[in-house]
Amino acid sequence: MTPLNSNEAARVVQIRAQSASALSDNLMPFWANNTWDEEYGGFLTRLDRRGQRLDDLEKVLMMQVRMIHSLSAAHRHGLRDRGYLELADRGFDYLIHTFWDNTNGGLYFSVNRDGNPRSTRKNTDFHAYALTWLSEYYLASGQSEALQWACRVFDMLLASAADRDLGFIEDFDGKDWPALNAEQMGLGGRTGIKTIDMHTNVLEGMTYLARASGEQKHREALDALLDLICRKGIHPSPGCTITAFDAGWYPVSDAAGRMTTSYGLNVELAWLIWEAMDVLGKTEDFYHQIALGLIDHALAFGFDQERGGLAANGPITGFILDAGELGEARLHKSWWAQAELLNALCGAFARTGNRKYFDALVKTFDWVYRFQIDHECGDWYQDTRWDTGEPLTTDKGREFKTSFHAGRALIRLSEALRKWGDSATSQGRP
Repeated sequence: MTPLNSNEAARVVQIRAQSASALSDNLMPFWANNTWDEEYGGFLTRLDRRGQRLDDLEKVLMMQVRMIHSLSAAHRHGLRDRGYLELADRGFDYLIHTFWDNTNGGLYFSVNRDGNPRSTRKNTDFHAYALTWLSEYYLASGQSEALQWACRVFDMLLASAADRDLGFIEDFDGKDWPALNAEQMGLGGRTGIKTIDMHTNVLEGMTYLARASGEQKHREALDALLDLICRKGIHPSPGCTITAFDAGWYPVSDAAGRMTTSYGLNVELAWLIWEAMDVLGKTEDFYHQIALGLIDHALAFGFDQERGGLAANGPITGFILDAGELGEARLHKSWWAQAELLNALCGAFARTGNRKYFDALVKTFDWVYRFQIDHECGDWYQDTRWDTGEPLTTDKGREFKTSFHAGRALIRLSEALRKWGDSATSQGRP
């Protein structure tokens, strides 16, 4: 890594302290203290600003697994006196006994508060998240049963959701469901569509699993998916992801006939490509350049150069502010996009030493610390306005929001900054 100057080294020390506090004193206590259902078990994640439940009607699979992942990752990171692993243990026991469909196999999409199935949809995305959670929980707890369950979910995905050598279908219960997040991607109610979002999440799950298990079949599946995404899922000219495809991986437009991309997903995919390469021991520049191109595209078209922060979605070419046809929502800075940008910029700077990535990292963290984090009540605001940082809602938990994205970003940022700070110290800088 390129040596840091004295000002940069000082910022590293400051941001490391702020990120560590934001994780241990703000984010994790908010979610760990307010979500466990003492009556029935499991996590209730629809919360208002102060952690009070907005409703307790449904427990969604993705929220359960993301809570367990965050608790496990925080424990592995060093927060071992907070009871996080014990709470993850309870979550693991609840989930495998409540969400697994003993008749048809697979995990339910959601259950009612009392644990009875609410939606029996078998979504590939959600099973990929389960791979991520089970692998992280196994690494934190050492419980072989968790790895066995991860292998079981992997085998089910390959048996039921794999589409030959063309990736995966969106759902494997035999019903025609719109793609997950179809509204956000502007896809309407069309079915039979494959999305880069889902395949990125499967790549993530397989990366976690291959790292945890070391099994050859897991590595081979990860290798094949990485290559498919990089060769079929990227626009060759602008270098961003293609949002949706038909069954044969030919690009399709959104419901309005437009081609858009997700800057947040692009930067998330970028660092996951590097993670997959590390797990597989791959060194090909082809994959590395795709990852850098995804980040460069997001910085060129979706990044607020003045204040820091990233738009979640926008045009494949042209700056986000000029894309008025996409509506006001294009300018919202979502919590997950900021978190994934922090992850990506850490990787980009560590691998290239290019100062533009360090500068963008500092700007983005400053935005997050000033506007996205709720310093009074805990957690991060879901969406903030592009220019003022005003939150669009103060509610904290929804179907797709827990401590997962923010917690992982703060952990990865803290660990990267520790390495950079140690490097600066060894070079004689304060």
